[in-house]
Amino acid sequence: MGIEQLLMVGVSREAPIELREKVCFDKRTGEALAKLKEINGILEAVIVSTCHRSEIYAIASEPKTDVLTNFFGDFFALDDARLSPYIYALDGICAVEHLFRVACGLESMVVGEDQILSQVKQAWEIAKKCKSTGKYTNKLFREAITLGKNARSQTGITNHSLSISYIAVLFILEVFKDLHDKNIFVIGAGEMGKLVIKHLVAKGARRIYISNRTYENALKLKEEIPEVTVVPYEQKYEYINQSHVVISATNAPHYTVNLEKFTACHHPGDKICMVDIALPRDIDPRIGEIDGVTLFTIDDLKRTAVENQKKREHLVTIIEDMIDDSLNDIIKWDNTIYAEKMIRHMNEYADEVCRSEYERVKNKLQDLDEKEKEKIKYSLERVAAKIVNRYLIGLKTLAEEEKLDESVVNVFAGGIFDEKNCKSRQPAKPVGISAN
Repeated sequence: MGIEQLLMVGVSREAPIELREKVCFDKRTGEALAKLKEINGILEAVIVSTCHRSEIYAIASEPKTDVLTNFFGDFFALDDARLSPYIYALDGICAVEHLFRVACGLESMVVGEDQILSQVKQAWEIAKKCKSTGKYTNKLFREAITLGKNARSQTGITNHSLSISYIAVLFILEVFKDLHDKNIFVIGAGEMGKLVIKHLVAKGARRIYISNRTYENALKLKEEIPEVTVVPYEQKYEYINQSHVVISATNAPHYTVNLEKFTACHHPGDKICMVDIALPRDIDPRIGEIDGVTLFTIDDLKRTAVENQKKREHLVTIIEDMIDDSLNDIIKWDNTIYAEKMIRHMNEYADEVCRSEYERVKNKLQDLDEKEKEKIKYSLERVAAKIVNRYLIGLKTLAEEEKLDESVVNVFAGGIFDEKNCKSRQPAKPVGISAN
């Protein structure tokens, strides 16, 4: 048993949405895991199911991915002709690499996004609760989650967003480090305005006012984001005058904030951050020249998005190197499994020798008190432990370096374990890399 027994089968996110909807496990994950455990040869299983991803990871006694491919069709009652064009399957170390890339956000539509990491963690938690995990899936998902956290914290890839709405909020945070006590006025209740508000709320903003030319549309947005306060569009300059931040995201063909009216309501020198996410522009660009005003335009945001894309490409390379290091660690861990039985039996054999020698010596030294006898026993155990430890280090090193060949196994199995009728493992070999 080893990593070569790992299978992964999933449905591509390129599949039509009507098909992705049908293969979403969601609330049926527990049911699916229970049915997987009933399949002969499936020893461990974890299901990662999101709005864009449906994947099964399993340890199987026979590494044949068709058992999981068939499971998708059977569980969701889909015929092979409809499903097969969008099925992908991996096994062995390739499946491990895919899991690591998923956890790091490299397989997401927005590279490096955070949500997938929590979804991978939740998938593992559900599988543990359903008692469908084991030594291998627990190890792999634990390593994947740790790697995903380290990849984000060490590279800061999530700080280089490609989303215009999120970049807008980051620009605001450069002007005001804390938003919880700032008055924020948003003009426009469209999709861009809604996204900006959601990011503002996530960053701690609590005093958000919104105005839209069609009042009913602003009220609809409030139903979705109750933290906002809707104000009449006709009072927008009154609220601009009271605001630390103004964001405009309308589709108006003219300026929604013009120079003359802004100058009339703004106190010269007052610090205000203004963000214009509209095209054509909503805020008269001359307003940015006024003392105390910081104005960001859609061009500033897009330029940062392009720069972030370049930074992300560089950071992706760094994360891929981190994944390679983790894969090497997994291969070494898997290879040491081959030495586990020998190591365990070596310790058992050493303990047995110590006990028998102690009994032999104890019976010959009747004059010794119990304290002295315990000292002799302790010394025997220390000697045995030191001798065995030297060999254990050697075995682990050979296993990690993939040098635990048949001749080494035979020396230890034949020389030590015959008395205990132990059967050694097969010689260690590199973990296979293959993909169906």
